Amino acid sequence: MTTGRHVMILLLFVLAFASGACGGQVDPAAQAPSVQPAMQRLSITPATAKVLLAESFPVQVRLEVTGELPDPCGTLGWVVPPGDDQGRIQVSLYVDQPTDAACVQVVAPYAASIPLGTFESGSYAVFVNGTQVADFVLP
Repeated sequence: MTTGRHVMILLLFVLAFASGACGGQVDPAAQAPSVQPAMQRLSITPATAKVLLAESFPVQVRLEVTGELPDPCGTLGWVVPPGDDQGRIQVSLYVDQPTDAACVQVVAPYAASIPLGTFESGSYAVFVNGTQVADFVLP
């Protein structure tokens, strides 16, 4: 064999070895687990709450709320189940707050437009975390 041929065989061997070492499957157990921050859910009371009625049929209703979160690390959220047969619309307004994160202790303002659903004629009362904040009547 000539020296050129030895070099070629050596290069092929190195390439085959390198591609086998880099192209293998990663063991999922060896990967670091995804860490989710610990959270706590806190009910919050809005500073203002106003019902907006869209000119549509059936009428689309939104609740506009403003207020302050305890700090800028929290995330505002809400749950709006369907209204009951007595026209009560119960909104759960909350902040998901990380419990293990260092966060500057300063309030953070929020404003949200919460869709309540579509409604036909009737009288309705809107509650946020158990407190009535608004009402509206549709002819």
